[in-house]
Amino acid sequence: MGVSKTLFINQYIFCLIIFSITCFGKEFDELFTIYVPIDNASKIEKSINSSFNIMIYRLTGDSSPSNIWKIINAGNARKDFIKSYSIKNINNDSYLQVFFDKDLLIKKFNELSIPALGNSRPTVLFLINIDNGSSKPYTLKESQSISDIDRLIKNSLKIFSNSRAIFLELPELDLSDIDTLSSYSKLINSNDFLNSKYESTKVIEINIIKVGLDNWQVNGDITFEYKDNDFNNYFIERFEKYVVNTIDQLLDKNVIETSEETITNINISNINNYDDYMTSKETLKKLVSIKDIDIHSFKYNKIAYRVGIYGDFDTFVNEISGNNFMNTTVIDYANQTIELDFAR
Repeated sequence: MGVSKTLFINQYIFCLIIFSITCFGKEFDELFTIYVPIDNASKIEKSINSSFNIMIYRLTGDSSPSNIWKIINAGNARKDFIKSYSIKNINNDSYLQVFFDKDLLIKKFNELSIPALGNSRPTVLFLINIDNGSSKPYTLKESQSISDIDRLIKNSLKIFSNSRAIFLELPELDLSDIDTLSSYSKLINSNDFLNSKYESTKVIEINIIKVGLDNWQVNGDITFEYKDNDFNNYFIERFEKYVVNTIDQLLDKNVIETSEETITNINISNINNYDDYMTSKETLKKLVSIKDIDIHSFKYNKIAYRVGIYGDFDTFVNEISGNNFMNTTVIDYANQTIELDFAR
């Protein structure tokens, strides 16, 4: 059975520094919204249970049911953490859209000492080159599927991206990009080239080549040879295991120890009106790390907040740096203060 089918069941610098982002985490906007396929209204209860399981998996990064049962055995029902739900039609398929209460979930994680993952999630870029022997060699991209292996890979990436709340992307290379990669493959590093064009945490390169009737060679970040007539299924199983391991390693760096609490200061510039204020405050409140937030001072064009956070200052810096609405300009580790600039 493929892995995708089984998924569902530091050091402080005590000085003032100017910050530049060196890892490319992005904020997962719908972290607390789950979509579960549903056949009919009579199966809503089952779909709600499934959505809760996926939500806990997203927040913990742990696919085992231990954290789910820890929460339930503490006297909580799955529905206790749901704000609302509704049935949505997406591409002619019915889904139960479930909105979970972030504050209630993280409070329960805090009470039960369950670590959580923040909103800032890694971006993994997949450079997959395919030569299937029957068509011109090509680089897999989101907008095009040429063979069955393309569709299987994309389906796996979609499932993992939704269940783990992580960005798994395929590059949309144009002809000049492809020519550059193929013509200068011995002179340039493909990872460096892609990183210059796309913001990503990690680039995974895989080359799939058919060398005989039922003979295949796979090299790059996954390496093996295959001699049989069921290559697609064999490849997908190896591919999914590799992707799961990669996701686990990347997310492990984003763990927030919810049993720890501390106070930090956030100063936001470029706040020009009430709408800017509300947007900036709501943006902060969505972060997993944020426990409570109070205005410390207000000056023209600038608001200072005193913020209670879960975890330590380092993990909070990591989470807020992936925010889509504000740019991090200065981090003062000595005073645990972050300077942000509201971006329009």
